[in-house]
Amino acid sequence: MTARRATEPEIRAVLDRSALQSYLRGHIHVGELMHECADEEGVFVAIPTTALAEASASYAEDAKTEALLRLITTLPAARVLDLDRDSALAMAKTLPLAKGDLSRAHAVWAANKYRALYFTTEPDEVTSLVPADNIQPIPSEDA
Repeated sequence: MTARRATEPEIRAVLDRSALQSYLRGHIHVGELMHECADEEGVFVAIPTTALAEASASYAEDAKTEALLRLITTLPAARVLDLDRDSALAMAKTLPLAKGDLSRAHAVWAANKYRALYFTTEPDEVTSLVPADNIQPIPSEDA
């Protein structure tokens, strides 16, 4: 296991588009995760910008959704992962494996880079892309 550089945050979990959409539907699972990470100083939940954009687009023109996305991305335990030049080049190898799904590729790349848990309502879509122990399925409907 390689040591983290001092400047890198400890990313404990990554939310994919489906996890963000679950949060937007009012399900509690993402909120519970954010609360758990907030209790530990220096531990964060990653929100890839591509997943954020896709989740937002699925609820376009909805003021409540926009407010919820602004809220989650500004929580102290959240880290929005930009798709800058370096990360785009690094995650590009994941894109064909994710069948061209940019949002999924970005989230998978981040989960693997940080050895983080991958939160999703679509676990079958990533079984060959993320270590099985790191996939955290959340129900698409509240329990």
